[in-house]
Amino acid sequence: MRPLNDWLLAVKNILTPIFCHQCGIRLLTEENLFFCPTCWEMSPRIEPPFCCICGKPHPTAAGFGLRGNFPCATCRSEPVPPYRRIYGAARYAEAVEKAIKLLKFHGRRNVAQYLGALMRDFAVRHMDVGRYDCIVPVPLYRVRERERGYNQTRLLAQEIAPVFPNARHDESLQRIRPTIPQSRLRSPEERRRNVAGAFAFRDRSTEGKSVLLIDDVVTTRDTVTECARVIREAGAENVDVFAAALALQRAADS
Repeated sequence: MRPLNDWLLAVKNILTPIFCHQCGIRLLTEENLFFCPTCWEMSPRIEPPFCCICGKPHPTAAGFGLRGNFPCATCRSEPVPPYRRIYGAARYAEAVEKAIKLLKFHGRRNVAQYLGALMRDFAVRHMDVGRYDCIVPVPLYRVRERERGYNQTRLLAQEIAPVFPNARHDESLQRIRPTIPQSRLRSPEERRRNVAGAFAFRDRSTEGKSVLLIDDVVTTRDTVTECARVIREAGAENVDVFAAALALQRAADS
């Protein structure tokens, strides 16, 4: 059976060749239909030690044998946020950045399976996967979701669900009004006003529960902060955020 599969793959590569979206090299396997193994594996992951609140890596601690996570200086000086902590599987850079843009803006919904695998691997290694009762994706406004054809965070939530044995999928969080894409706004005040009051929880399904909020990329944290605030007000005991990527020292995309 293997020789036949190899022959079919060779014919397919001749008739409909595909190329890595990062380096442009021709892809000769179907392991990842968008990126070559080198570009995908070399795209920077987030590894300990990282901030146990915002998820940002501690670069100055790398290489000194420190594996425990601790709050960064910024988080120690800021007010306590409505979420307990943020996790990010990778940095918003290189192949992972391109993958999120393909998923988010170019209709390539099957990219979610590769980002989902990245998140599952991170979760198994660095998260207490048994502690969550609910998985809640950050919602799109209904008009935008209809235009896009799907909500990318829902796809990611579905991809990672198998590694969270006690968590059920919950879509009670809703975006009740349209917002301007955060990437178009430059000032922190504009971004905060943009998402303030944009979300609502339609029931008390997460009351007393431990919630995992799913996003594709976290940048300035305004969106996930507002979502976590609403979920907490609906009675959740605590909220953690889990994103495919964290954008570090960049303009806002989420």
